[in-house]
Amino acid sequence: MSFVLGVDAGGTKTVAVVAGRDGQVRGVGRAGSANFQACGVAGAEGQIRKAVEEAAGQAGVDTSGFAAACYGVAGADRPKDFQTIRRFVEPLTPCPTFRLENDTIIALRAGTPDGVGIALIAGTGSNAIGRDAQGKKLQVGGLGRLTGDFGSGEQLAEAAVAAAMMGTDGRGDPTGLTKKITSHLGLEHIEDIIERTFYDSDKAHLDLGSLAPLVFEAAAEGDRVARSILREAGQNVARAVKVILDKLFAGAKEVTVVFGGAVFQKGADTTLIETVSKECNQHRQGLKFVRLGVEPVLGAVGFAFDDLGWEVTGEAWEKLKKGQSQNPDADADADTR
Repeated sequence: MSFVLGVDAGGTKTVAVVAGRDGQVRGVGRAGSANFQACGVAGAEGQIRKAVEEAAGQAGVDTSGFAAACYGVAGADRPKDFQTIRRFVEPLTPCPTFRLENDTIIALRAGTPDGVGIALIAGTGSNAIGRDAQGKKLQVGGLGRLTGDFGSGEQLAEAAVAAAMMGTDGRGDPTGLTKKITSHLGLEHIEDIIERTFYDSDKAHLDLGSLAPLVFEAAAEGDRVARSILREAGQNVARAVKVILDKLFAGAKEVTVVFGGAVFQKGADTTLIETVSKECNQHRQGLKFVRLGVEPVLGAVGFAFDDLGWEVTGEAWEKLKKGQSQNPDADADADTR
């Protein structure tokens, strides 16, 4: 039997899946962050190799024996990035049919039957990429906070810390975020948070992304400052969608927009998604919004099927989903970057 490999190599975790033509999941492998921009080429290659070898081992397949492989890799943004990633990924699974995509694109394939539309990812980082029926792609943002990305866990947490500080010293309105952050980190005063950034601090270094859920919690409790942070992020995410709609889908009557990533999937408050949807609907009619309900790695498997001319039947898709749901570590987190 022929097998395909799908890989989702993100900024927080890496997932590899081996599946047969019938959709039966034969092996699943997991590892850590594989964004070479953050962990280096050697680190990314090592994590992807670990996940692939684990999945292949479970399936009883040699890593050179796949009919097709599709990798969705965080950090595959510019042509230079693709060249860098291809050099260390392609040798891992030499096969006749190989595809390399940004990990946001495989989330789009996981959330649509044909991989056509716009995918919005908000997790460790954030990204917005569109793909039309001819396979043409357009990415807007996705290069990090330095270049203006909004909606990621780190961006929301960064805004929350700033709001808490300004609400305390008088530059802004008081907010419940202050108490939530100090309690979460075990701080006596909000200004003590800077100690978590000191080079030689004996305290745990600040993990900004871990503070993002506090923004949703505060917003769900009615905190106006927290909701303002989510609205601003949503408005900026929508700006990226509008650009893609105008440049890639100018004549399209219907366009699917897929929300993926832990920030979109697990937030306790819906202000962020509602703002994106409202802003985009005001810009264009005929939009269909979908919250990704499966792991994006299934989109990589879907592309591998497509490349071989295999139909992803409803039965095969249900088997793929079941294979993931039965894995003890599986979740619907489409984290990226």
